[in-house]
Amino acid sequence: MAKLSGQPIICDASSLISLTDSCFVHALYFLKKRFSGKFIIPPSVEYECVEHPRTIAAHAMHALRLKRAINDGIIEPVPEPSPSVVQEIRFVANNIFFASGTPIRLLHEGETEVLALANELGVNNLLVDERTTRMMVESPSTMHEILERELHREISVNEENLSSFSRFTKGLRFFRSSEIILLAAEKGFFRDYGELEREAIEAALHKLKYSGCAVGFSEISGYLSKKFPK
Repeated sequence: MAKLSGQPIICDASSLISLTDSCFVHALYFLKKRFSGKFIIPPSVEYECVEHPRTIAAHAMHALRLKRAINDGIIEPVPEPSPSVVQEIRFVANNIFFASGTPIRLLHEGETEVLALANELGVNNLLVDERTTRMMVESPSTMHEILERELHREISVNEENLSSFSRFTKGLRFFRSSEIILLAAEKGFFRDYGELEREAIEAALHKLKYSGCAVGFSEISGYLSKKFPK
């Protein structure tokens, strides 16, 4: 897992939404006091999980939690990366896999802006819950297999675009909201639960899973056995 101390973390909307849906945005407050790293977001992420949902009654409360975190300096918006870099990453990413000659669009504006910002700032740490982005960077061959299995057809690969995408994303390290919660737990975030601490951590991880974090049941069990054995 990426170390937070002194290192900025670029946050994708997927992880921030998981944390707010689970009522765990205060884990970021807790960690901010203990590490010198920053939680930063590009404009598209701020729009996706703050500005736009503030206009929708069903999602406004979650958006306001994040807006308060921004106002409190816990999450820091930064200027958008170079539009040409965003466009280039989006093009190569969405022209890697083809079904019957048609490119499969896998990354959208928020994900490509996060990747472009990491490239531009030289930041390696990304907080991303969404599985597709992480898999395209960490294991494109697995992404290829999943697409063929889910679409029930042969998927071709443009190796030139895959190579370009790999150069853009080389050295990136991903972690999820589940790992943010575990890191906070290791530092005592759930300590006030007393004898219920381990149960609270387990419940929190399951809550994140059902809020959109791509974490498996076996991973949760493994985390708990390793970090918080009975």
